[in-house]
Amino acid sequence: MINVAVIGVSGFGAVHYNDFVREHAAGRVNVVAATIINQAEEAEKCSFLKSIGCRLFTDYRAMLKEFRGKIDICFIPTGIAMHCPMTVAALESGANVYVEKPVAPTVEEAEIMKAAEKRTGRFVAVGYQTMYQPETRRIKELLLSGAIGTPRIFKCYALWPRSDAYYHRNNWAARFSVDGKWVLDSPFTNAFAHFLNLLIFYAGNSFEGTVDPVEVQAGLFRANPIETDDFASISITSSIGQKLYFHVTHVSEENVNPISRIEGDEGVIDYNEERTVVTRKNGEVETFASTPADQMRKHIYDALLKRLEDPKQFICTIELASKHTLISNAVFDSTPNRDIPAEFVRIVTGNDGVSRRVVPGIDEVIRRAFNENRLVDARDFPWATPGEPFRLDHYKGFIGKWAEHKK
Repeated sequence: MINVAVIGVSGFGAVHYNDFVREHAAGRVNVVAATIINQAEEAEKCSFLKSIGCRLFTDYRAMLKEFRGKIDICFIPTGIAMHCPMTVAALESGANVYVEKPVAPTVEEAEIMKAAEKRTGRFVAVGYQTMYQPETRRIKELLLSGAIGTPRIFKCYALWPRSDAYYHRNNWAARFSVDGKWVLDSPFTNAFAHFLNLLIFYAGNSFEGTVDPVEVQAGLFRANPIETDDFASISITSSIGQKLYFHVTHVSEENVNPISRIEGDEGVIDYNEERTVVTRKNGEVETFASTPADQMRKHIYDALLKRLEDPKQFICTIELASKHTLISNAVFDSTPNRDIPAEFVRIVTGNDGVSRRVVPGIDEVIRRAFNENRLVDARDFPWATPGEPFRLDHYKGFIGKWAEHKK
């Protein structure tokens, strides 16, 4: 049984709390410490944690000092701006780390984390949970084996409507920065980050390789009164001519979970939350199931426990995850976030009485751009003009070119 700790059990931290309950019951982890700054609000969780011998803290630094050298893995499901300082502190206390995605808001911070990992001899696993699933490995192996020939197009779209409450769930939602620290929270860096990260991973020409991007182009738009975007249409060009397209929004009419496709010159791979379908040009079709949501978290723990014993065990490393950060930084530096004209936005109220902003027609526009392998642009909406192509030849990380254009 390994010793684990966590910083935060609210928000997405509640998922980690439930993991602890499951893994402790299975006899796989011993929960030794938890930092919970809102203990009165989380009284039930605190009570359970104390009942299994967990020490509670209100300051993560005090926890790491008290348990220096006694934590095998420290879980960090906190706000994006805190990923870097908390990860470095945990590594320097002797713990390995599982930090939520994105690994950091900027490439510079990811490099700081990478240096701390090397300096301490510990490992960091990043919480792109789809990376730990068996179907992800299988798809990557199929691509590397030439199952669909040379892959040319990697694309995904998703529609997740979100109400006003989504943007008030914490002090950093849809913000560029908070208290002088970069956050860069948006649909493609947070809610849909898993799926963009998968495209980046699948486009790599080795199992642990990722796409080699040379150019990005994007349209970033907002219907809500926020700093960043609630609708993004992104294209990425690789050094070998691959194209990646990613279209996501929180102002859709429908809720559609991510739909993805990889097109090769000898076939296609379609995958979603339910299944993967491999269709070869010779007519052969192979289908396999996706991991059910209630089993995904167990696979993460399987990988982490194996990684403690075997350095060769695959995890989503900082190296893998930081390519998503690099591309996200470049997207933000490539174009400003533009307001969607009010006449194209409606406020709708659901049966639950909750209001949200919707852009009528956006669902069909995104599907059309996805099918036609292109960005959403002025052919679809008169205001949907993407930014200029942005080269990454000498790009080292976030400049903040457009961050002054804040609401």
